[in-house]
Amino acid sequence: MRGMPESHERPQRKKRELPTKKNTSVRNLVWAIGLNLIVVAIAAVVIVGLGRNDRDTAATARSMVNVSESAARASEALGFRAADAEPGGWSVREAKMSTTEPAFWEVRYTSPSGSLETLLQSHADYPALAPRIRGKAATSGYFEIEGTECANLEIQANSNDNGAENTKGASGLVCSARETTLIIYGAGSEKEHAALMKETLDRVKK
Repeated sequence: MRGMPESHERPQRKKRELPTKKNTSVRNLVWAIGLNLIVVAIAAVVIVGLGRNDRDTAATARSMVNVSESAARASEALGFRAADAEPGGWSVREAKMSTTEPAFWEVRYTSPSGSLETLLQSHADYPALAPRIRGKAATSGYFEIEGTECANLEIQANSNDNGAENTKGASGLVCSARETTLIIYGAGSEKEHAALMKETLDRVKK
């Protein structure tokens, strides 16, 4: 007897649910809300970006840089007391060290007037450390700050330096304390140089 022919019924495919008027409206509403949130977020970023100035950036950096802790680590690595000066009204932009000769400790600040000021400290003497200054520096007018021998610095920007704008019209101070050379320079006023140097000397001699 011949068997009954096998049935080869194809399984019915589940019909794709077509969008109804109701779920289409809900989907469109979700998309609209999502797009509005994205537009608001972009606008907020643009507005915040346009409203930020150098002091805003420095204030943000200050919250991220712990000068005392960084200086403590640098002191161990460099073999001298790294200055952790942080005068009132000043903002810390960056703090770093280098063990490449001449090994040094460097802190960059924003002064109360909004100018960039840089502190350099090293066991090396001034002639060896001077090349770390952006620009050509010359010493003049020796004097003392609370018994510490110091000199004024006049700095001319190098024409081939991409960061030359940071040293246009710059000046500074160089002092020696606790067998280290301390250099402070930037576009700030002489009063600001002196205030930062005094605070730095106090911290180094502490």
